[in-house]
Formats: sequence, structure tokens, C-alpha cells
Amino acid sequence: MSEFIWQDDYKIGHATVDAQHRQLFDLANRIVEADSSETLTHLFALFYQHIREHFEAEEHLMKDHSYPGYAQHVATHNQMLDRLNDISQTIYHRQWQPADIKVFVSQWVLAHILEEDKLLGEYLKNLPAEALST
Repeated sequence: MSEFIWQDDYKIGHATVDAQHRQLFDLANRIVEADSSETLTHLFALFYQHIREHFEAEEHLMKDHSYPGYAQHVATHNQMLDRLNDISQTIYHRQWQPADIKVFVSQWVLAHILEEDKLLGEYLKNLPAEALST
């Protein structure tokens, strides 16, 4: 059974961002279910890479549309990456606990999506349609 269930409440209304968030949920579930150190290491590397690419895409989106909350949003992304680096070290030292990723996804990712990413989604919805096509 999946630990993290995607819900429509997590959608921010931007198709690319929503698809990336869904993929993050899928990877998080696969990590929690990892049954070997090798699988865990591989999946966590994919998870980390996905988050980095997602943050980069989101930051370009914010910058391209002059999002007023850009600096704070990027600061939060950097805090999340720092936390992922900490988790990576626990994996490297074989001190991994499945609760680490559960806490990260629950407290960091879900809160970030439901609070900060939702604000970005609202901002984008209020832009003129022609502004979004750029």
C-alpha cells in the first residue's frame, strides 16, 4: 500500500508542475518500499535529481513571470535541498530509516506544495493568458 497518496488538493493548476509533483510522490513511495541498500541508493538518487530538476523548472517559471514571492520560494527550495543532503548522508552511512523520507515528504514537500506552490498557482492563474504562453 502506498504511503503517499496523490490528491487533487495538491494540484496548483499548472500542468507541468503538477505532473512533476505526482512523479515525486511516486518516487517517495518507491523509496519507502525499497528492500535493499542498493535499491534505496538508486531510488534516492533519482528522487534527489527529480527534486533538483523540478525546483529549477519552478524557479524559471517564477522568474519568467516576475513572481513576487520568488526569493522566499527559492530560499525554501534551498532549505529542502539541504535536508535532502542530510538524508543522503544517512543513506551513505547506512543509518537509513524509512521514517526519514516519510517526515521529509510529509513535513517539507506536502507543506511546501499546499502552501507556497499553491500561492504560485494562484498568481499564475491571475496572469493574462498571453503572459503564460511565453
